[in-house]
Amino acid sequence: MIRMICRHADGRIEVNAPLDELPRLLSNRDNQIWVDFMGASNEGFEQILREVFHFHPLAIEDALQDTHVPKLDDYASYLYLVFHIVGPGDEPMDIDSQEVDVFLGPNYLVTIHENNRRSIDRAWDAEHHVEAGLARGPAMMLYELLDSQIDNFIPLIDAFEEQLEKLGDDIFRSSESERDLLNRLLTAKSSALRLQRVLAPQRELLGRLSTGEYRVVPAHVRMYYRDIYDHLARLANLADSMRDLASSTIETHLALVNNRMNEVMKLLTMVSTIFIPLSFLAGVYGMNFEFMPELELWWFYPLMWVVFISIAMTMLIIFRKRKWL
Repeated sequence: MIRMICRHADGRIEVNAPLDELPRLLSNRDNQIWVDFMGASNEGFEQILREVFHFHPLAIEDALQDTHVPKLDDYASYLYLVFHIVGPGDEPMDIDSQEVDVFLGPNYLVTIHENNRRSIDRAWDAEHHVEAGLARGPAMMLYELLDSQIDNFIPLIDAFEEQLEKLGDDIFRSSESERDLLNRLLTAKSSALRLQRVLAPQRELLGRLSTGEYRVVPAHVRMYYRDIYDHLARLANLADSMRDLASSTIETHLALVNNRMNEVMKLLTMVSTIFIPLSFLAGVYGMNFEFMPELELWWFYPLMWVVFISIAMTMLIIFRKRKWL
C-alpha cells in the first residue's frame, strides 16, 4: 500500500492525495509531502522511488531489502536512514525488531515499512499537520516519528528488565525443568544482545543527525535530534547492563546446577565409601571355604550385624566431623 499526505503551500492539507499527482506536487518546493510505503516490497515501490524521486539505485536496493543494521547515508540532496523498532516477541523474554527505511528530502519524507506502525497511523491525520508534523517541515516530522518510537522503547525495556530480574530469582526456587529454565535464560540473553545491536548503532545515527551539517536538516532541528540522542544513549546503556545481567544470570544458573550435581555426587560417593568395608566383609564370609570355625558359633551372625552397623556409624561420624555432610 502506498499513501500520501501533502501540505500545500497555502496551508491546505490533503490526506491520501492521488499518487499520480506526486511529480507535480514535488516540483513545488513550498509543498510539504509525506509518502508512506507499507507492506512487502514490489515493483510499484521501486518504480516510484526510481522514476519519481530519482533516488540512487543502491539506496533503493537497500530500502527494499529488510536486512540492514541502523545506518545513515548522505546523498547531498537527501538522506537515507535505516532504524529499527523493537517489540515483544512470540516467546517469553523474547524481543522482536523490525526495520523502517526513511528518505528525507528538502520538502518530502518517505517511510518504508512492512507492518502497521502506531506512531505513523497516529500522525496520519489532517489535524496533526495543521501546527505540527509537516507544518514544521519534513525534518521535524521525522523527529516526531523517531521520538514516538523511542518513547515506546522505554516501557518495553523496563518490562524486559523486570522479567530478567524475576528470572534471576526463579533460578533459585523454580520448579520448572532445567531445559525450560535454560531456554528462558538463553532467550533473554539473545534478546539483550539484539537490543544492544539495535540501540548502539541508532545512538550513533542520532548523534550524527544532531551534530552533522546536512543540507536537508535545518540547524534549529538538530537540538531536537540531540534530545532523542540523549534518550537513546540512556536506553543503550540499559541494554548493556541487561546483557551483563543476562550473562551473569546464566553463569549463576550453571554454577547452581554444578553445585547440585556436586552434592549428589558427594552423597553417592559417601554411600559407596560406607559400603566398601561392608562389601569386603560380606564377600569374605560369602566364600565357600570349608574351614571357618566362627561360622559354627550361634552369636557370630548377630555380631557381624553389629560390626556392619558400627562401621557405618563410625564412618558417618567421621564425615560429620570433617563437615563432609
